[in-house]
Amino acid sequence: MLRRPLRIATTVQWEVPCREAGFDVHLLPEIPSLDFNRSLQQRLADGAVFQPFYEKNDIELVLDFNTAALTLSPHPQNAGEFDLTTAALGIPYVACYLDPITSTMAQVAWQDHLNVLESPSWIKWIWEGAHADEVGRLGIPNIVTLPMAAADEVFDTSPLPEPDPGPVASFMGHPATTWFQSNQSIVSGDLFAGMTAAAVRADMPDLPFHKIYFDLHRFGRPPEAADDLKTRAELTQIYYNRKFVYNAYLAIKQRDRFIRFLSQHLGDAFELIGDNWGTVYGFKHTPRIWDMRELHGRMRRVPICLNLMKSCQESGLNTRHFEITANGGFMLTYQTPELSSCFEIGKECDVFHDEAELLDKIDHYISNPDERRAIAAAGQRRTLSEHLYSHRLLKLMRLLCNAGVLPKSIMADSPTDQDAPSPTVQPPVEIVSP
Repeated sequence: MLRRPLRIATTVQWEVPCREAGFDVHLLPEIPSLDFNRSLQQRLADGAVFQPFYEKNDIELVLDFNTAALTLSPHPQNAGEFDLTTAALGIPYVACYLDPITSTMAQVAWQDHLNVLESPSWIKWIWEGAHADEVGRLGIPNIVTLPMAAADEVFDTSPLPEPDPGPVASFMGHPATTWFQSNQSIVSGDLFAGMTAAAVRADMPDLPFHKIYFDLHRFGRPPEAADDLKTRAELTQIYYNRKFVYNAYLAIKQRDRFIRFLSQHLGDAFELIGDNWGTVYGFKHTPRIWDMRELHGRMRRVPICLNLMKSCQESGLNTRHFEITANGGFMLTYQTPELSSCFEIGKECDVFHDEAELLDKIDHYISNPDERRAIAAAGQRRTLSEHLYSHRLLKLMRLLCNAGVLPKSIMADSPTDQDAPSPTVQPPVEIVSP
């Protein structure tokens, strides 16, 4: 007897991938705000809406996006305490983080945030290896690591059109930091650790911040299981405060410096699409393109789509890697350690490491349009065959089944995804059933 499809409650971002992967999808209830930064009090109020929805639809898994659908319910025995609504019903909860864990639940005190993060039924899906390692080092359990992906859509796979006249290279995004725009609240004593890590990174580019902080220079110790919640929260908050200036360094190193450089050296041949560049740096730019069809069309029409990292990334890929290639654009991207696990460099995209190489690569690919088109087509084939959200979702489900979180029977008739990159669960975490 075949098992019915897994019943998943999810947000609109995951609706199509879940259906494409063959699951029974139930969109979460509409409430005034699914802001992933809202307060604990609001999440408790939302729990009263979500709990009957889960029960009525016999939900077996909740798949969230940046904790927007994380709700709470009063603890049945302990007055004044609360559980995840999903935990109270025995439902696994997976939050897919587009951003670092510190960028969500901003209206929640860190001690309360950490307390919720440590829930044994909450599985944190993190895109980047370095951030997953860091979170595990801070003692947060149940971490799954999978690369980013492109949304499941209908893509234009026809040969690329002739480029529009005008710019030869385009970057579509916003400044990675506004740290240099105004006064900041970080005290000077918190700057030394971050600047030391930046200096170390210049000589040892593969060493992430948490290893420099905890192991190499021993600025502090990581939280331990024997520590009480208050101590764990204090140690974690100190760690992230000291990392702040390091993130500002990464923002310049991996994105903003190249925008300044190309603005100076290419002039009108460089197109900058995004918000706040004029306010922060005084750079000429056009506003962000809100219409996704228009944005994706632009990726196909500009000869070179430049991709640059945000300040929160040390090793991984961002959404643009997959968005540009899925739409058939030619991607020239800043080198990142995890790129080669998803794309063949030089055949499905290309990379640069510094300003001189960036100009050389732009000149090369403008002069060799056939090579540029062949690389763009190969990159699109790779992404559409291996790097869509539905591919990642099948990997996630297999991992959860193998860990005993979900019954293995749910994957019996699912499409195979054996050729896609394998997911990892970062040590020392363990996925546990609720």
